[in-house]
Amino acid sequence: MRRFAIATTLILLSGCIKAVDSEDKFRYNLVVDGRIEQGRGATVMLSQSMPYREEYDEEAFREVVIKWAKVTLIHNGEEEVLVGRRVEDYPTGYIYSGSDILGEVGESYTLRVEYSKRVWEATTTIVEPIELHDIEAVAKDGENYIIEATLPATSYPCSIDCAIGNSEYFAPTLLGSYAPSDTPRRIVINRPMENLIRDDHDIHFHPGEVVRLRVNTLTEFAYNYWRKWEDNFLNSVNPIFPSTSNLPTNISNGGLGIWAGYGTSYHRVTVGNQ
Repeated sequence: MRRFAIATTLILLSGCIKAVDSEDKFRYNLVVDGRIEQGRGATVMLSQSMPYREEYDEEAFREVVIKWAKVTLIHNGEEEVLVGRRVEDYPTGYIYSGSDILGEVGESYTLRVEYSKRVWEATTTIVEPIELHDIEAVAKDGENYIIEATLPATSYPCSIDCAIGNSEYFAPTLLGSYAPSDTPRRIVINRPMENLIRDDHDIHFHPGEVVRLRVNTLTEFAYNYWRKWEDNFLNSVNPIFPSTSNLPTNISNGGLGIWAGYGTSYHRVTVGNQ
């Protein structure tokens, strides 16, 4: 599954709308997927963008993951160099993470990446978290469930990720971004989409699965990014309305991707155990 997840991120971030005949025509860029939330250290995935081609093999995806960068988190004059490690659950299979500087609501954090004699930076702020209410797994039939919950009124946009079982990686749920609202909403939480290849994606959860939900309140930039990411992801499998535009970025020096602060809350649902 990992190679398709990498393909999703890299192709959408590559800045290429059509296939290229030669890599000489394509400028490789740093791709960042980084986050910090209240009470936790930063987590960052790094890779290089890829030109769109008809086919890739596993080796091609392994080669674009960046494992030797210096990644520094900066907050109020304090600096922490993040430590790289292998984590198979993550799309890149490798992350940089920290534990000394923890996120706080209302605070701003700068990420600096140094690699191949270049430097990239981005700054973000953590906003107030919210919590879901009345969470339940609802049976559609004996083997298929959806998760329903009440999203409270909030002045911030938000998104929902989920991890299933023992996975460390929280993947964006399908259609899981929400604009601010003055009133509570009853929402349906779908299973994350695993890759761009399948045309039979199962939106359901199944009996016995332990689903951990992460609710993220977002800055305006992060909301625009994830909404655009979601649109491009879905349109990438649509031959009539294909993805034809680039994602926004807050990474300096020509970098791609997102460094974002999130206000978060966590919830746990055991499917079929009411």
